[in-house]
Amino acid sequence: MTERFSEQLNNFDEHNPLEQLIERLKPLHSILSQNSYVKDTTSRLKQIIDDADSQPIVLFLGKERVGKTTVINSLIGRNLLEDRPTEPTRTNTFLKYGNEEYIKAVFLNGMVVTFDIANLSLFTISNTESAQIIRKHLDYLEVYITCELLKKVTIVDSVALEAGANNTAYFSPALLQRCNEVFWVLQAGSPATEAELNFIEKLNKMGITAHLVVNGIDQVDGEVENFLDMEKERYGYFIGEDVPVSALQAQEARNTNSTQLLIDSRITQLSQLMFQLIDNKQKKTRHITERFIQWLERLRIEINTIPAREPYISAFEYVIQHQSDFHSDAAQLQKDKALIDSLDKQYESVSKVFKEVQTLFQLLQTLNGHSYLRDPIIDMYEEMAVLYQKNVRDYRKLHVEYSMEYGQLEKQFKKQTGTSLKFPLEESELTPFLSEHIQTLNKVQKNCEQKLVLIKKYEQFVLEKLDSVQSRLNELVENQLLSIHNQLNELESKRIRERANMTASVNKLAEFNCIAEAQSFIKDALEPLLLERVLPIKEQEKMQIQQTINHLVTVDFTYETPIATEPDEILEPLNLKEKYQLFELRLTEEDIISDIPELPEKIEF
Repeated sequence: MTERFSEQLNNFDEHNPLEQLIERLKPLHSILSQNSYVKDTTSRLKQIIDDADSQPIVLFLGKERVGKTTVINSLIGRNLLEDRPTEPTRTNTFLKYGNEEYIKAVFLNGMVVTFDIANLSLFTISNTESAQIIRKHLDYLEVYITCELLKKVTIVDSVALEAGANNTAYFSPALLQRCNEVFWVLQAGSPATEAELNFIEKLNKMGITAHLVVNGIDQVDGEVENFLDMEKERYGYFIGEDVPVSALQAQEARNTNSTQLLIDSRITQLSQLMFQLIDNKQKKTRHITERFIQWLERLRIEINTIPAREPYISAFEYVIQHQSDFHSDAAQLQKDKALIDSLDKQYESVSKVFKEVQTLFQLLQTLNGHSYLRDPIIDMYEEMAVLYQKNVRDYRKLHVEYSMEYGQLEKQFKKQTGTSLKFPLEESELTPFLSEHIQTLNKVQKNCEQKLVLIKKYEQFVLEKLDSVQSRLNELVENQLLSIHNQLNELESKRIRERANMTASVNKLAEFNCIAEAQSFIKDALEPLLLERVLPIKEQEKMQIQQTINHLVTVDFTYETPIATEPDEILEPLNLKEKYQLFELRLTEEDIISDIPELPEKIEF
């Protein structure tokens, strides 16, 4: 048993078994209220507690137009509930005592809203569109009025019995279970239908014995006893007490202050029977105990299914699946730090990729070593630039070849003539040797001229595309830096997501800690009481209770919570943009154009 409730459980009347039970149910309800996923079951427990602490509940039920509402109005002594023959009661309505009169509407989602008593017909009989919309989401009404009778009892005006399966009338089992006594209303002279008989038999199997109220005795001219005898012969073994009344006579007696008419209506006999029945405290204790035993079985079923349904199963599986990851955080941290260092170096390298590039040749070398600088535009530019530089080299080689040939010619000429070579030559100076060398020189000059044409062609392309290519290359560098930055962000986001998911899953599972607490409380605080000879519980039921509790507490909600680590140092923001300066490519035409010697002139002779 949890310590926080141990003192509370000692503060009850040990001679009142029902009080002992309820004082144990209140802490159990407090524990279960911490979990929203057993909300409906917890609400049912709250109903048991409230019903045990409140006045006994008496339910009036029957088919349409038998006068249930009129009988209830006669009992409370006022026309509170409208009883139009054409508009049957459409909402189960609990009449309770209150110093102030108002309506409490309890909706299916658990929301409770209060209304002025003047709006009662809107909920109970109105068939307007707005009323239908409200009732679609309404569970039941509680109407609080100042009425002495209601100080001792809560009366329920119910909706009519509905057609059910197997020719058996239907009524809400949940509401039936809440009621201490059930009064079944028939209209005098109108025998019970087969569906009603099957329903009464079904109530008996549920442990509920309904009492028969025959309304309208003033309209059968003294034949009520014969009618009662005939009905009791058909199903008397299924019903308890029987009372013939005239609700209309009771209303008229109240309006006319006629004592004799009130006696004739027999409504007083009905109220006396009702008080006689509800005065049985042992029966109420047994009724509440039965409801709790049934509730306990319901809780067992629900707790048994929790580990196999959402949201528990997803949270539990996530924690188990990722426990090993979080228990090896140190190793994972080293891997992540190594990745961070690698990305950091990549970012630094990319940001400085053009720092030392000052010529076309250096640019081509840089392009050749970095795949992230490739795309069709750059590939075409590189191809033309390579051709440009190749032709420049070829031109220079030809120019050197020309110069060497010209130098040999000069030496040979001076050796033969003793004078320096000057053009144009005199015809007398032209020898076959000179003629041959001049032709060779002119051939090399021609090749140089052709190469120069190609050089100018490629040079023009390289210069024209320089700005656009530089912009594209700078863009590719920025894209690569962004990619690296995104990888860092993704790593950070991944770790954050993992921790957030783990935290969410652990928190989700923590919501079910109260279930484990409830299991312990039921075993330690409730089982001893239920198995002692305090409450009216049969031996067979005790065996069932023991089995139910044993099954209930075997469902394991324990799990190993991952050890939380300090925030990862690698997740500290890395502002690489501020850390590393970006060096953009900024080549000029002078950086691109290669210096080449002038084209030799053709030798004329």
